[in-house]
Amino acid sequence: MKEAQHLTGRFRILMSGTLRDKANQDDPRAPFYAAMLAADTYEAYYRLAGSVPVRVESYNSGPITAQMEIMYARRNGWIEDIT
Repeated sequence: MKEAQHLTGRFRILMSGTLRDKANQDDPRAPFYAAMLAADTYEAYYRLAGSVPVRVESYNSGPITAQMEIMYARRNGWIEDIT
């Protein structure tokens, strides 16, 4: 499965508590959520999150990337684009 192209521009956090909780969990994806909290642009997020995929035992579909997590956060309404 081919990943979507990286997003660009600014975003705002709508559910900081949820992201903080996820960033503080003992989970390989936690650094992705910490990067979301520290960034206000997608470009900054990608720099902070890095390009190394992570594996989660409970997720059987393969490695999870920073791109997958930012898209997940957008779909769930935890962040939104600033236009």
